[in-house]
Amino acid sequence: MSKKKITIVKLGGSILTDKSTPYQVREGILDSVALELSACINLGLIESLVLVHGVGSFGHPPVIEYKLYKGFQNADQLIDLSKTQYIVNKLRLMIVDSFIKVGIPVNLMFPSSMLLGNKGIISHSLTDALKGYLSLGMVPLLGGDMIYDEEIGFSVCGGDLLAVFLARELGANQLIFVSDVNGVYDMDPKIHPEALLIKEIEINETEIMTQEGEENNKRDITGQMTGKLSTIFSIRDLIQKGLKVAILSMMIPDTLKKFLEGTETLATRVVSKKL
Repeated sequence: MSKKKITIVKLGGSILTDKSTPYQVREGILDSVALELSACINLGLIESLVLVHGVGSFGHPPVIEYKLYKGFQNADQLIDLSKTQYIVNKLRLMIVDSFIKVGIPVNLMFPSSMLLGNKGIISHSLTDALKGYLSLGMVPLLGGDMIYDEEIGFSVCGGDLLAVFLARELGANQLIFVSDVNGVYDMDPKIHPEALLIKEIEINETEIMTQEGEENNKRDITGQMTGKLSTIFSIRDLIQKGLKVAILSMMIPDTLKKFLEGTETLATRVVSKKL
């Protein structure tokens, strides 16, 4: 039996939640995303799937309010960390419910139970259980989390960081970032209607674009794309070896399906021209 090709889909917090309103899920979009992923699996467009989700308006507000991003500073933060995990788990369970309803056998797993950090960087991991469930045909579901950090007590492990880590750890064939915008633009399309979609980016260009984004926020489409490109650059070697990476939106149904079928659709591919 040949090894199934692994696709990692990172569902951004911007598409799953309304970032302008704390603790607000886009239920219609979530259900639509789940239904489309189910169709992609049933059509054989995805052989083996790992889902990573952002925490959006469920994770960012409490992390900022309680200053958890600064790491462990005093014991008073521990109850705040508990509260934050409780709030984010509400989102996780809503995601699980949506996927179960369309027949996707998700297995909710927690990065904080399998990863260690060192100043915000993943330093150690134990992913045997995840790999085992994946081999059985289940769909591991992980999201942004606070992980134990050997240097600063605990640190944020965001969804993008988690997605690229798993791409390397699992030997993924494809990594797709799903956002509320169609990909990388030359300007923020939410502010500039004339912004142009960049359909293909050579991996070595991402470092330059990241630097430009930091210097000029017009280059950064949502306030998060600069960081996403920087994270993608960290797996440059995988892309050069054949890992397929793309950024697209699933706000409009069938976008991912058409993309996987090879139909021309709005998306940004991150490629290497030096294979």
